Amino acid sequence: MFESFGRGFRMIYASIKMGWQDKRLLLPSVLTVFTNFFFAIVLMIEAKQKMGGNGAGVANQLAAAPGQLLNHARHGGGEMLAMSGLNGSMDQSGFNALGGVMGSETTFLVACIVSVWWLTNRFLEGVTTALVYSHLTEGPGSGKFSTACQAVLTSLPAIVMLGAVTFCAKKLAGWMRDKRGSGIFGFGMNFLAGIVEVFWTLAGHLILPSIVIEGTSFWGALKRADKIAQGNLLTIGVGEVGVDLICRAVSGIVYVVGMAGFGGVWYMNTQGMAAISGPVIVVAGLAWASLVVLVTAMSLYIRASFYTCLYVWAIEAEAVEETERSNISAPAPLAAALA
Repeated sequence: MFESFGRGFRMIYASIKMGWQDKRLLLPSVLTVFTNFFFAIVLMIEAKQKMGGNGAGVANQLAAAPGQLLNHARHGGGEMLAMSGLNGSMDQSGFNALGGVMGSETTFLVACIVSVWWLTNRFLEGVTTALVYSHLTEGPGSGKFSTACQAVLTSLPAIVMLGAVTFCAKKLAGWMRDKRGSGIFGFGMNFLAGIVEVFWTLAGHLILPSIVIEGTSFWGALKRADKIAQGNLLTIGVGEVGVDLICRAVSGIVYVVGMAGFGGVWYMNTQGMAAISGPVIVVAGLAWASLVVLVTAMSLYIRASFYTCLYVWAIEAEAVEETERSNISAPAPLAAALA
């Protein structure tokens, strides 16, 4: 048990260490942040053009998405991870709130937009997985962005299938919450809906490395993920908690830095230095926004990298008993990262 516990934290440390050594590993996650901005703005424009009445409220929610992204530090890194994760609110497998306020033409168009958004996020997560896998098995600097993209493109049908099953899982969880009623039965249905969402979040992160690295089908990747999860539940749990804690801590620091910066500008205004505070606000605001983007990208990267490290280690360990796994040697680059 203690070996599994320590393994989870070592893999998180290995992910951070690799990202520090090779900044290119962060590139797909940075692109994910900007694509989330882009698609949120596209949906906002489409919503305001096509909707009225109740639809305007939905449009305002979509318009607030980029602002929520920049202000995620106020609420901690865990919420941002939940938003950007496989089953988070920014997981584009369907906006249930839109169903009652759109016509068939708008529904189809929005469905196309969110499908491309979802596939873009999963594609970039897959690129991160491929780059980290190359780093772990071939050494630092061995991965190329173009090669990683080609590897993910060849696995696109399985990723599309992952999206379809994710959509079904979200619909099932939503149906459970709609039918929960009240009392103990209602609490039980809500609890089951939460289990479905959490289970599929973890399953999705385990399935993606199998799809990208082995080039297997969705069902083959599902079997591989099930085998990995059976022997590494504690490691996965430690990893999820550890990633969440690290990102909350870093996001808290970013929030404090932002508050200190705005406090300094306010002080300058009170001292009659408004002419200076204007440019300072612009520069400091851009710097803080860049820092938020970087922290958000780091959060996405660490999680994808953690599951890739777990996958590589599990390949080496899956043929032996749990009691013997502490004696299994990881590939040399992974062993160096874990050191």
